[in-house]
Amino acid sequence: MTKPRMLVTAPSRNIRLPTVLHHAAAEKGDGTPSAQAWFAGGERVGYDPKARALVAGEDAPLHVFLRREGDVARAVSFLPGYPDGSFGWAKVHPHLPTSAEMPKLFVDYVGMGDSDKPRDYAYSTAERTDLVEAIWRNLGVQSTTLIAFDFGSLVVLEHLRRRLERLTQGEPAGSPDIRGVFIFNGGLFTDGHSHPWYTTPILRRLPDRARRRLGRPFTLFKMLVGVMWSKGYRVTDAEVRELHSAMDRHDGLFYLAAAAGFVADHKAQRDRLDFGRLFKAYRGQFPFLVGGSDEDPFEHRQVDLAQERLGHLGLQIERLPGGHLTTHEQPEALAALMARFERELSDGHDRDALVAQRPKTGR
Repeated sequence: MTKPRMLVTAPSRNIRLPTVLHHAAAEKGDGTPSAQAWFAGGERVGYDPKARALVAGEDAPLHVFLRREGDVARAVSFLPGYPDGSFGWAKVHPHLPTSAEMPKLFVDYVGMGDSDKPRDYAYSTAERTDLVEAIWRNLGVQSTTLIAFDFGSLVVLEHLRRRLERLTQGEPAGSPDIRGVFIFNGGLFTDGHSHPWYTTPILRRLPDRARRRLGRPFTLFKMLVGVMWSKGYRVTDAEVRELHSAMDRHDGLFYLAAAAGFVADHKAQRDRLDFGRLFKAYRGQFPFLVGGSDEDPFEHRQVDLAQERLGHLGLQIERLPGGHLTTHEQPEALAALMARFERELSDGHDRDALVAQRPKTGR
C-alpha cells in the first residue's frame, strides 16, 4: 500500500467547489430537508488521524465529510452537535445569507453523518478538535467565526485552550484568526449539564453487543430521540426518518453510544475546558454569544449559569423557545441570530479599519 499524500490546498479560488443544491431540490414535498441532498452538496476527503492532516488518495485511513460554500479562507465554521452532525444545519441553511455574504464551512466529525464510522476508534473532544484544526490548515482558512451547536461547544473550548497553551510554551497561537464565538445549546460549565439519565448517561455504558443493535427498529429510534424535541413541536415521521438516514449512513447508529461520553470527558477536564476562564481570557480579543432553548432537557442550566457568572462582564446571551433541537424547531430564528452576529463582527471590523486609516491630527 502506498503511503497517503498530505493534501495541501490553496485558498478557495483554486478549489473546485461542489454545486450548491437549490433549496427546493434539497427538501421533500412537506418541507423536510433530505439527508441525501444535504450530503450530495458536499464531498468526502481523506483524513489521517495520526498525522492530524487531510490526505489525498483512496487509501487514506479515513474519509470525512465537509461542505464548503464561498471563500473558504474567511468562512464561518459550523461545528455540529450530537447526534445529528452536519445534517442538523440543513433546516437552518436556507435562512442564512448567501455564500458571498457569509462563506460557510460545514463538517462531520469522524463517526457522524457522511464521515467514516470506525468502531475501533477513540472518540473524544480532542480527536474532534484535531480534525477541525486539520481542515482549517489544509483548506487555508485564515479567519473564521466559530458557530457551535450542542457538543460542538466543547470543540470550541478545546481549541481556545490549545491556543493559550501554545502561547505559554512560547509557540504561535496558530491559525485561523477568530472573529467571534457563537454557541447554542452547548456545554459551557461542567456543573451545568442536565442530561436525563435515560439518554447519554446510560448510552455511554452500553456494551458493544447492545451498541450494534442501537436505533433499530425505527420505532425504537423514534422513541430514543423523541426527548430532543419540545412537547409542543409536532415532529413528523418524515423528519425523524431523515434524521435516522443521516445517522445510519455507513452503519453508524452505534455512534449514539460510542460518543455519548462527552459530558464525562468535559468533567474530566473541568479546569482546562471551563467556559468562564476561557471567556475571561479572550473577551478582549473577540465577542462571544451563548444561547439556549427554553425547554432543552440537556443543557438548559448552561445559559442561566452564564448569565449569573458572566453577564456582568458583557457576555451576549440569547434565548429561543422550543426543545434541544433548535436547529429543527426554530431554524429561521436561529439563522437570524447567526447572521446578525456575523454582520456585527463585519461592521465592527470595518469601523476599526476606518479608524486606523483616519489621519491623525494634533490640537
